Amino acid sequence: MGEQRLIGKWRSDADDPEGISKFGEVSLEFSPNGGLAYTIHVDEKRQIILLTYRVEGDVLITDQPSHPKEERTKFRITVDGKLVLLHENRPSAYVRVDR
Repeated sequence: MGEQRLIGKWRSDADDPEGISKFGEVSLEFSPNGGLAYTIHVDEKRQIILLTYRVEGDVLITDQPSHPKEERTKFRITVDGKLVLLHENRPSAYVRVDR
């Protein structure tokens, strides 16, 4: 159920300068098969990290197959449709770009 709400592309919320300052300008693309493309946008360049993901309750669990280590991040989707990730007690917000 939780995975279905995440599927699609999300981008850093311009109304979240603290999150962008901490984590950079990021896009997240969740696929239905458990793949996650985590893209960091710097100037005209992009760094893409390919991950796998699953959801347990309100926790997003990601792993990078090339360097296996699970990361657990609490998340929620707000009433106005934003994705909020709480990583190391620091929130970052994302807005849906498409499904």
